[in-house]
Amino acid sequence: MMNPVLERLQRYALQPRKALGQHFLVEPHTLTRLAETIGAGPGDTVLEFGAGVGVLTEQLLARGASVVAVELDDALADLLQQELGGYAGFRLIRGDLTQVSAPALCAELGIPRLKLAGNLPYQLTSHVLFSVLDLEEGLADATFMVQREVAERIVSPPGSREYGILSVLLHAYHDVELVMRVKAGAFVPPPRVESAVLHIVPRETGPALSWKERPALVRLVKSTFNERRKVLRNTLKKFYGLDAAAVTALEATSRLDLGRRPETLSVGEFVQLLHALPVAPTPPNREVGR
Repeated sequence: MMNPVLERLQRYALQPRKALGQHFLVEPHTLTRLAETIGAGPGDTVLEFGAGVGVLTEQLLARGASVVAVELDDALADLLQQELGGYAGFRLIRGDLTQVSAPALCAELGIPRLKLAGNLPYQLTSHVLFSVLDLEEGLADATFMVQREVAERIVSPPGSREYGILSVLLHAYHDVELVMRVKAGAFVPPPRVESAVLHIVPRETGPALSWKERPALVRLVKSTFNERRKVLRNTLKKFYGLDAAAVTALEATSRLDLGRRPETLSVGEFVQLLHALPVAPTPPNREVGR
């Protein structure tokens, strides 16, 4: 029996487009495991980024879920409409996933929570992971195939070289699990890197801080990790305009050693530091990207 992904590509005379970073997941066990991790069923709505030839999409629809599939490639979008347009729960968005607002989609559909899923283009991974935070309480869960190094960085503990901005921000509001690692040979064409599946769910113990404090936490985490080789004392002086006396007072109030570097702070310690800060940060000298 021919592989369903390869069969669709062949039947529609399609080839992976290098310009769009297309790598199609063809390994059946991995596709099934991905669908099981998403865990969608009747009553669930999944926003799927980069639906490709729709084999995963079809598995989700067959399980009774509604799927809003986003696809930039016109030829693939035509394929998806042809193959899946008969499902009542299927909706296609033709366009760039960076232009799709998950919160706006929730409001439009009149649903309280949304599942996110997708085999993410490596260059757009950070954008999509930040969109998880944009959903706030509207996130049911998220399941993404990402570059293995990115997944390992996100689940890494404080004190490790990989620990960084997304490690802190995602764990402040979510529990994150690296479900499985996926070899390059599971894709056509094989990418130059290995991949991994991340499963992101709201924290079982509740958020580490309120959602209204998220912008302040984002500013703090980005500011400090933007100069991760510097100790917190120096970074806070620069980004928050604090003098030596204010830093000394902050150290006493936060009960943290500000001679530490940002990668050594746990999520709880970042929240502790945020709540002790006396003022909002001044704009950094250079923009800290997502």
